[in-house]
Amino acid sequence: MQTRLREDGLIDLLCDAKGVPLNFLLSTGQHSDIRYAQTLLDQVRLPSAHRDRPRSRCRQLLADKRYDAEDLRRYCDRRGIRPVIPQRKGVRKPKPGRPRTLNKPSYRKRNIIERLFGWLKFC
Repeated sequence: MQTRLREDGLIDLLCDAKGVPLNFLLSTGQHSDIRYAQTLLDQVRLPSAHRDRPRSRCRQLLADKRYDAEDLRRYCDRRGIRPVIPQRKGVRKPKPGRPRTLNKPSYRKRNIIERLFGWLKFC
């Protein structure tokens, strides 16, 4: 969801399953990776297949380990978004109850955003 912009900034980017950018934020490089994730998700408007109003939420969020935070996972759960984020190793104790699993076939689709960043850097 993000890449470096020169030396002092970051681009947080959200795209659809086809690699079309939906929303982006420019931020300073001194902040946490997940600081603007909720803002980015709140502002997105997904095109609808019908002519009615656009959807305001996606079905799943694919992100890397930098976005592994319980706050972001709870935010996704409240909005009906399935987070596909691998857990960082050794960061926290597992919570009681059913553990979150990673849907590996869905996570492999995350290369779409990586290709988009590569394309943006090339241009």
